[in-house]
Amino acid sequence: MKTSKKIANSLKKAALIVSGAALSTSVFATDKLAGALSGDVQDMLGGSGTFWKIFILVDIILAAAMAVKAKNPMVFAGVFVIAFIPALLINAFVF
Repeated sequence: MKTSKKIANSLKKAALIVSGAALSTSVFATDKLAGALSGDVQDMLGGSGTFWKIFILVDIILAAAMAVKAKNPMVFAGVFVIAFIPALLINAFVF
């Protein structure tokens, strides 16, 4: 009984060592997306990117509709909070 437990424990240790060695090869992989941040991603999501231009335009249109519906011009303060603050934070901390 004791020998079977010892064999089972040694097989578990061997399996852990083999799986650790197999998984450690990914540590030395090259980063294929390292240069993507300065190219396509920045053009799309940067401060002057297409996404933010469309997002701010849609946000202003929806705020205008909400201001007409609610008869409250303070709805336009949401444009600043929803559109401009995330854009500024992304420009400051990402790009």
